[in-house]
Amino acid sequence: MNLNEEQKKAARHIKGPALVLAGPGSGKTTVILSRLAYLILEAGIQPHHILTMTFNKAAQLEMENRSKRFLTDYKPRFSTIHSFCNSVVRDYERRQNRQLIRIEGNGHGKQNKSDILKHIYKEVNQTSITNDELEDLINEIGLVKNKMLKNFDDYEADIRNFPAIYEAYNTYKKENLFIDFDDMLTYAYTILIKCPEILNQYRSRYQYIQIDEGQDLSKIQYELVRLLAHPHNNLFMVADDDQSIYGFRGAEPDCMLGIEKDFPHCEIYYLGHNYRSTKNIVDISSSFIKNNTERFDKAHKTHNAKKHDPKIIQVKDEHEQLKVLVKTIQKMMKKGKIDIAILYRNNLSSIAIVDMLEREGIPFHLKQRKLSFFNHWLVSDILSFLKFSLDQTDEEAFTRICYKMNRFFSKEMVQHGLSAFGNKSIIDDILTYEKLQPFQRKGINEVKKEFIRMGKMSPQKALQYIEHSFNYFDAIEKYNEFRRSSYEYLYHLFGILKSIAFHCPSIPQFLERVEELGEMFNNIAFNNDDSGIILSTVHSAKGLEYDCVFMIDLIDEEFPGSRSIDMMLNGAHVLLEEERRLFYVGMTRAKEHLYLISLKTKNGVNVTRSMFIDEVLGCMNNKVLHKVKKGMMIHHKQFGKGKVVDIKEKSNKRYTISIDFGGVKRNLDFQTCVEKGIIKLR
Repeated sequence: MNLNEEQKKAARHIKGPALVLAGPGSGKTTVILSRLAYLILEAGIQPHHILTMTFNKAAQLEMENRSKRFLTDYKPRFSTIHSFCNSVVRDYERRQNRQLIRIEGNGHGKQNKSDILKHIYKEVNQTSITNDELEDLINEIGLVKNKMLKNFDDYEADIRNFPAIYEAYNTYKKENLFIDFDDMLTYAYTILIKCPEILNQYRSRYQYIQIDEGQDLSKIQYELVRLLAHPHNNLFMVADDDQSIYGFRGAEPDCMLGIEKDFPHCEIYYLGHNYRSTKNIVDISSSFIKNNTERFDKAHKTHNAKKHDPKIIQVKDEHEQLKVLVKTIQKMMKKGKIDIAILYRNNLSSIAIVDMLEREGIPFHLKQRKLSFFNHWLVSDILSFLKFSLDQTDEEAFTRICYKMNRFFSKEMVQHGLSAFGNKSIIDDILTYEKLQPFQRKGINEVKKEFIRMGKMSPQKALQYIEHSFNYFDAIEKYNEFRRSSYEYLYHLFGILKSIAFHCPSIPQFLERVEELGEMFNNIAFNNDDSGIILSTVHSAKGLEYDCVFMIDLIDEEFPGSRSIDMMLNGAHVLLEEERRLFYVGMTRAKEHLYLISLKTKNGVNVTRSMFIDEVLGCMNNKVLHKVKKGMMIHHKQFGKGKVVDIKEKSNKRYTISIDFGGVKRNLDFQTCVEKGIIKLR
């Protein structure tokens, strides 16, 4: 293998603990496999004494396949952490002559994890759980397991009565001898602690342990690794603290940051050479991530040529963002084959993009399809309003919305209307109710006319009518409080419907388009073309690379999220630093072209561009500022040629640059000049 000096030093490490800090595009997998080959072929270590652990099956298979090219006669073990833990549990089961039943979310009957939790949630909270809440509940349970929490005194969950649900779920599993995915970690750890003979068996077998993506280790995973590595402590961990982005799954980069305490005399190797990106992207992203304080101090470099700085674009709204995407993508595609990715913080952003790309006939590949949008109760409500405006005999639609339109309908009126026979509209049937007062009859007649008028509107106007005339969001305010739902999240769903409606001239066409999009997201074969534009969350893009990357919807409250900002304002920066790492991961997926797109308004509401864009701009400005000297000639778009006479810092790293344009001195804001491309150095 052709290794640089940094990689060679790491790959030749044999005894004792080592941490390899591998930056983006630095060849971390190559180093892990090179070291594996070195241990076997040069140091004479038996392959069965070496265990290489990864986080997912794909990484495991990639390493196995690549190792076969040069270790044809050897079979060292590659394993995911969960698979390794499962083998520990299996060993224990054989000794006890008793087998636990593995349960997953897609099981059957009482072995279906989702069904079990739905049942427990309903028993505890006396109400059914939504799909979104169920996903949050499953994630929260996994988080507790990974953090090794013993009690909930200082733990806040967004799920009502979470401690009671958690305990009931554990009791149910224990009574039925069930074990789920997250239990593999805790059970394996408990077995190794309580059964020294099993622990010593694994320690004797695996005297050399390699860990890929060490920054993603949760507390329980780190403790498992620490337990196995002792007493040999031949632990070789490859990681990048700047790419730790899975805190919501329990990843704790603090474990890695404190590795020298747990493993004295730990050697630290730095892989700082980026083989992926241009010098512009490497320099600016490296400067950007230094805004984080809880990290190893390191420098990244590259021999790649300098080409394009990241292009920062601020658009009016989400519709203009889509236009910019289409125009830029089409322009790039004309130049020849190029790998393009559109990355976003929130999976919901993919819906409007899929709608746009499919309309424009641009091939795409959707990496993530798990999306509850099309089955969400709010979306069903809104579509029911529209369906009822077209057909006032639609009982299902009326039943969903009758109490959510802020009108005169009582329970008795609704029951009378739904129980009537005939093909008349449901509202006409309600008007036959004998107990109606004159003012009620007048109001109900007006509702009938409202729906008739709405059925003739464009989808955009009809959605506005639902929001402002029927005051739909007032009706669900109490529901939000009960469910602890986020109003902003629900309004975001409504905004997506408005984006789809933008291109639909009639309500029937809008309803048909929503159905088509739902089928696209459910059909795994649809537009599954790797040669097309890649659509992905930033999380799912980790480890991948593209010639051109668009990062979109870059606004505060979304990227970084509102919770991160609130915590920062209260003096806690942990979440914000993780969001900054995520932004850094997005930037460093780009080989040559990087577009950062923010909005001025979203869903009709004024928004603030992401603070991370301002930080990137600061890095770009500082890079240019270092080149500007007194006496240097520059060119201004409006004023022409001029000489720099002074540079002064105003406040918060903003600078004023004084330029003499043929006897006329002007003081300009340096950041604005660079951002807008107003000045060029000569």
